[in-house]
This record gives sequence, structure tokens and C-alpha cells, in this order.
Amino acid sequence: MLNKRCSKLLYEIMNADGYISILQLSKVFGVSNRTIRYDLDRIDDFLESSNLPQLIRKPNEGIAYECSEVEKSKVLDLLGEIDLNQYVLSQDERITMILTELLESRNYITMERLAEIILVSRSTIIKDMEKVKQWLINRNLELKACKNHGVRIIGEEKYLRKAALVLLTDNVDVYKALSLIKASKISKSEYGLDKYKKQFFKDIDLSYIENCLHIAEKQLETKFTDEAYSGLVIHIAIAIKRIKENKDIVMEENELKALEITNEFVVASSIAKILENRFQVVIPIDEIGYMAIHLLGSNVSISNNNDVDWGSIEFITNNFINNVGSILGVDLFDDKQLFDGLIQHIRPTIYRLKHDLTLKNPLLREIKESYEKVFCAIKGSNFGIEEYAGNKLSDEEIGYLTLHFAAAIERKKGTNKKIVNVIVVCATGIGTSKLVSSKIQSLFNINIIDTIAYHHVDDVLKNGNVDLIITTVPIKSDTNNIPCIEVNPFLTEKNINDISTALRKYNGGYASKRNVSLEKIIQIIGHSCTILNSETLSQELASYLSIANDIKKGVFEPMLDDLLTNKFIRLNVDAENWEQAVRVGGEILKNNDVIEQKYIEGMINSVKTLGPYIVIAPGIAMPHARPDESVKKIGMSLITLNKPINFGNKDNDPVTIVVCLCAVDHSSHLKALSELVTFLGDEKFITIVSNAKDSSEIINYIKNKGDM
Repeated sequence: MLNKRCSKLLYEIMNADGYISILQLSKVFGVSNRTIRYDLDRIDDFLESSNLPQLIRKPNEGIAYECSEVEKSKVLDLLGEIDLNQYVLSQDERITMILTELLESRNYITMERLAEIILVSRSTIIKDMEKVKQWLINRNLELKACKNHGVRIIGEEKYLRKAALVLLTDNVDVYKALSLIKASKISKSEYGLDKYKKQFFKDIDLSYIENCLHIAEKQLETKFTDEAYSGLVIHIAIAIKRIKENKDIVMEENELKALEITNEFVVASSIAKILENRFQVVIPIDEIGYMAIHLLGSNVSISNNNDVDWGSIEFITNNFINNVGSILGVDLFDDKQLFDGLIQHIRPTIYRLKHDLTLKNPLLREIKESYEKVFCAIKGSNFGIEEYAGNKLSDEEIGYLTLHFAAAIERKKGTNKKIVNVIVVCATGIGTSKLVSSKIQSLFNINIIDTIAYHHVDDVLKNGNVDLIITTVPIKSDTNNIPCIEVNPFLTEKNINDISTALRKYNGGYASKRNVSLEKIIQIIGHSCTILNSETLSQELASYLSIANDIKKGVFEPMLDDLLTNKFIRLNVDAENWEQAVRVGGEILKNNDVIEQKYIEGMINSVKTLGPYIVIAPGIAMPHARPDESVKKIGMSLITLNKPINFGNKDNDPVTIVVCLCAVDHSSHLKALSELVTFLGDEKFITIVSNAKDSSEIINYIKNKGDM
């Protein structure tokens, strides 16, 4: 174990912006250059004995430390507690403390009082104030000074809350922030700051809020990732704190009305009632709406999604996959796991973008380094998401999307026999856990039974037959003697060796196996033979070959030419407005016994409630509603309008082509939708549809896959 000075020295180096010289370190710690060099040698010995990367020493530049998030967490765990009275605060730490005091204070606070709290001189506080002002300006806030009274922060309530959340989670992963705030002792990474983070919520029962979120998970039939879970707890705590100070959020009436139809709003309302009783506050409807936005924007790991705008999100996702695959030269069209994972991820991403919610990504630097081409491909292909949400994707958001595609590319390399039952634990999101799962399965012959968030480990261990736990975060709960291996999300050679060692007792169950698709095997057999019972054949082949059965049982997945037949196409329709155009497209489906009248009304009400999101591309609208009992089977109708009509979408109006879509579930229509996405991106197809005199021109183009 390092002594206190060495611990503080290592922490200083880890948090330095680039290299820091020995001369600078000697001034900070008040010791000679020689003493610093001796301490650096001790630190290197300590790191080497702990199987961690050693310090980087660069002549004429200084000392630096580079490591992964997992390795950083391990270093901080090993450093243990430190005496705060002996700790020297950096300027960044002083600024964090100043901001915390200002955000907490209801009134003005003087420079003298700040200096007294932080134990520095008044002149030091005055110098720090320039950075404080800039930090606030970057977050749409302002520092107001009043003579003889001091300074205070002013700005819109939503920006004040966002600033508080950023401050509380700055320099630490969101999922760790909650444990730091709740911790009974001051320790680990934020030596001088833990006290302030905990004091921020000294009168708020965080455990009670956590219990409310467990209720929300059950009601929404969802499981939040650790990062989303912690972020929600902190957001609700900030909201309660501000409501107690009579600082309420105000939302636009139309936005609130759109939120009220969501399941998340219903759940937020029920949580609000529980919180009101516990904290003796009255939570206004605007606050409930704001809470619903955060639930919608949470990066969920499992969700039974039934959104009214499902068609638009699926369209965007399909287009996104095709664009990224085209840039990378990889066919990802048939990867249902990628599609499902992106649907789950893009839905909350859109809410985050629409409402300017921040998402932190502690793995961003490593993602950019490890998957530079994938990251760049996504950055050049995300225009559909950005257009729909009306905001730009941050690099943090792109980083998480990159993990989904990286996992899909890993899956292309091979699948494995399923022998050892493994759970993968990850706190930073479903994309990270999928990446780890895919990489492990491409190397080892194992059965990954689940990918879960950290706070669900105990539940899975109680209910499941688990042989091995592979985790990207430290697990401190009882694992019932089940081996637990902590890994980097990018699997280092040491990680691979550790997993290999753990698997040796399972009779060599870690040999890799090339990718085999059962669906492809069935297709090959069908070319030469008549298959009397494809379901039984697929089950027996899957069992014999020890591969996944990727054939859906009893589900008809039509292609685009199965749906867009002559009966479902009408050309040069006269319509007075967008509502009439939607009704014409809906009547085609109804008259062919695909839907009931209720579905047509649902399509129209969706636009009236949520706006013209159905205008998915310039000149093209795709009306749809929730899949429910009014849909009898998968259907699609296409009409062209004699005169272009405005739907109210300033970017993509006026509309000349209307494609009405209905589905019985969230998967069986995807092949047809994927084909439609491809065709709608084909300028020649749009020209043919727009100028067609007979529906056969469109049908033939689709059947020939554009080879005309």
C-alpha cells in the first residue's frame, strides 16, 4: 500500500490534463525533485505488483498515466481512504466546490465566506471566479454580483438543474456518483469533493427514491442500466430539493399534452404521489412531465416498446443500418440483434436530443481509438436521427451507437457452442454489454444467458443457473462462490487469458466455432428438396449442430412485393388536406380487410397529438398507429397525390407520396420495411412512383429490385 503522499501524487498525475513535470509536482507537494522521483519509483512498484499499467515518463514533458476506466476504478479502490486535512486542492476542485456552494445557496454569498469554506485566500477565490463564470456561461447560466451582498447564480430552472447534475457527476461515471453521494465515509477518487456531493442531498432520502424507481421498473416492464438508474435518482433528488425551495419547472402546454399519453407519464404520476407523501411537497404537473421526459430518455436495457411513432423509429433505424453498413462495406441487413438493440437505444436517444438531456460516456476515448472507422461511419450516417430529433448527436451518443455496430461486426466473425452458463454485467449501457458478449462468444464456446446492469446481479443469481460472471465493473455483493472475472470492455490479452483459465475446468469448452446460420441451411436444403415440416427440421438441425435456431416459428415475414400489390396502390389521388390523404390510404387497407376503422382514426389522432413526425423524408409521409386489436394482419398501402399537400413538417413538406403502414407486432413486418427504406432512398424509384400512370410500373420495379 502506498503512503499518503504517494497516493495523492498518483491521484494528481491521473487527473492532470496531459503531462505534468516533476518541478510542478515538487511545488504542489512542497518536497524536493529527488523526493518526487523516489515517490514515482514507489508508485511504479505498486502498480506493477497490482498488474496495472505503469507511469509514462517523457523527457522534457513530464509524467502521465494512461489506463482504461476499469483499471482507473481498480487504482482508486486500491488507494483507499485519505486524510482530507492533508489534501491539497487543485483549481478544478476549488471551482467545483465554489459552484456547489453557489447552487446550494438560496441567497447571495460573499467571497470571504467562500474563502472561509474552502480554506484558501480571498484573492485565490477571486482568481477562480473567472473560470466559474465561464463554466456557467457554457451552460446558459450567469453569475450575478451585488455590492455588499456577494454573488449568486441566475438562469432558467431547467439549466440550473442540468448544471447541478453535471456538477455532481463530473469527473466520475454517473453510476458511481450515486454511491459516492450515499457513502458514509469519504474515500476513493473525489477525496476533497465527496463531502460536498453528499451535503448537496443531506436532507433527501435517496434510498426512498431508489425504491420508487424499482416500482417504476416493474410498472414499465423495463430494467434501467446502472447509469440511467443513478441519473434518475439524482434528477429526482434535485427536483425535490428545488420544489422545496419553490423553484418549479415550467413546460410548454403542447409538449405536456404529448407526454400525457405515454406510459412513462402515467408511471411518473404514480411515483409523484408516493414522493409527495414522503417529502411533504406538492409536485406540479409540469414536474411530472419533466420526470416522464427523463424516464423516456433513460437508456433502458430491456423494454417492451409500443410507441405510437414506432414506424418512424424503425424507418430511421433501418436507414441508419444500411448507411453505416454501406460505408463500412459490411452487410448487416439480417442482424436482428443489431436492429432490436438500436431500436431500444434510439428511442430514448431521440428523447434526450429533443429535450437536450446530457449523456456521459466514460468509454468514449477508448471507443474512438478501438473503433475509429465505425465511429466515423456512424458520424456520417446519423442525419436521420438528428433530423427527426431536431438536434445534433454528441460524440458521447455516437460512442454508444458505435458499440452496437462493433458488437454486430464481432457477431459476423463467428458463433459458438453453448456450454458454460455466463452472465455479463455492465454499468454503462446495453451497447457495452452487447459488445463484451459478442467478443467473448467469438472467442469462447459458452452460453451467455443474460446481459444485465450491476444493480440486478442479486436477482439473476437467485433465479438463474449461472456458472461464471464476467463484469466490466467491480462486484462487491455476494456471488454465491460463482467465479467472477473483471474485464475491460475491449477485452485485453490478460482478460482473455483469465477467462480461458476459468473455463479450463469445463472440459475445454472454450474452442471457437465459425458462424453457421440455420436459416441459410434450410434455404440450401429447400433448393434441392421438398421440406414437409420446416419447423421440426430446424429444431432437429439446431440440436444436432449445437447452433442457435434463427428460424421464427409460425411467423410470416412478408417481403415488400407481397404487400404492395395492385389492390394496395392508388395513383393521382385528389385530397384537400393531410387528414383526407391519410384516410384514403387507410381506406385501402380497411377495404382489403387488413385493418378496422379504429386504426385509421389512430393514425390521424397520432399526427394531431404528436405532430407531423410521419413525414419521414422530403415529399414522403408514412402514417401509422400503435399495433393493437384493430390490425388484422401486416399491411401497406401506397398513394400518390395529384397535388402536393403540406402536413406541417417544415423540413420535408410538401408531400406527394403517402405510404400507410400497419403491423401486428414489432418484428414480422421488418423485412418489408427494410426493403421500403432501400427503395425510398433510390431517386429512380421515387421518380417512377411520382410519374407512374399505372400501378404495374411500381410493382415491376419492386419485383425486379430496381434492375430496369
